[in-house]
Amino acid sequence: MIPLLAQALPEFVRWSAPHLWAVTITVLTAAALLLLGSKQSERKRHLICRVLACIVAVQFIGEYTWRAFSDAYGPWRYNLPLHFCSFMLIVAFIALWWRAHWACAMVYFGVLTASIQALITPDMAAGYPSIAFFIFFISHGLLLVIALAIPVLLRWRARGWDDLRTLLLMDLYVICIIPVNIWLGTNYGYTQGSPVEGCLLDYLGPAPWYYLWVQLPVLAVFRLMMLPVHDSREA
Repeated sequence: MIPLLAQALPEFVRWSAPHLWAVTITVLTAAALLLLGSKQSERKRHLICRVLACIVAVQFIGEYTWRAFSDAYGPWRYNLPLHFCSFMLIVAFIALWWRAHWACAMVYFGVLTASIQALITPDMAAGYPSIAFFIFFISHGLLLVIALAIPVLLRWRARGWDDLRTLLLMDLYVICIIPVNIWLGTNYGYTQGSPVEGCLLDYLGPAPWYYLWVQLPVLAVFRLMMLPVHDSREA
């Protein structure tokens, strides 16, 4: 990610008060929504998911419209919706609106392992109260809420090899985005280097090979994540 252009904006500091408040609000919002929503009828739960889908659409369109008319992140090539979390927002909309099984699986596994890292080690330069700060935590907070809402509100259940299929789809994203990064000189999906110092990828070797070494550990984590959401109707 390219640092914000020179502006009178506060620098983002990891685990500062604004960061902690943003994470806390996200967690509390998710807990309240899931607690209240889980007690509703099936029709109301699906309605809540449709509302979340609309919020995702508004947020996504709003963010990239703002990026198109703002110089906050530099040239246009840094403002394309090509990061993994951007793709996850699109997949999340599909999961919430159409309840596509593959999309539900990808959001559940992908967000709760990969996208959630962004809330812990955000890749951003400007801190509170910049527009970029709010956009970042709203979009990533939404993903966390939706990843938990899929099994709780939609009552989605994992089947068969959903974990392996999700991992292969994530690998496909990485394979496709590498030549794009080489062509544009960007770092979407962090195939050219880890997002920030101290993130998990820093301990897995050089880019993009860290995605190769993480395959089996991630699949093992996915398999564990299937336990609480496994379809009991399967033998």
